[in-house]
Amino acid sequence: MATFLVLIPPGALSGDEKARFVRDRFSWVAFFLPFLWLAWHRAWLAAALAFAVQMLGSAISDHPVFGLAGLGVCLATGLLVALEGPSMVVAGLERKGWTIDAVISAEDRATAEDIYDMETPAGETKARDGVSLPASGTATRPHAPMLGLVGFKEGR
Repeated sequence: MATFLVLIPPGALSGDEKARFVRDRFSWVAFFLPFLWLAWHRAWLAAALAFAVQMLGSAISDHPVFGLAGLGVCLATGLLVALEGPSMVVAGLERKGWTIDAVISAEDRATAEDIYDMETPAGETKARDGVSLPASGTATRPHAPMLGLVGFKEGR
């Protein structure tokens, strides 16, 4: 089962036809070509940063002593984008005013779209209160962890 985040444009109501489905999963294309994957998803700043880091890693890998370190930098960049790329896309859309309308677990996108359409029948479109994600700004904790790291200002 895959998890899909459903985002709606600014000012739209639940069940909007322009809703965007983002599959939250590991991407092999993003692992091997991180800057192209980010550019395809219009994350321009992240794409430029990934390109610069990969070029730095490539330049370091030509050095006889630090060759493996350069390869490690390139692989780490690819792994980070492959794992966190969908989150970067969602964050970019949220900065543009899109809101997360639903989180759906489904086998494929077509099934996720069917489930989303069944949740909000035609004619009964309404605004939802919002979806509370564990690391979102609506979390009850003041400093939610990021990228799987522990939040340190929460106390022990």
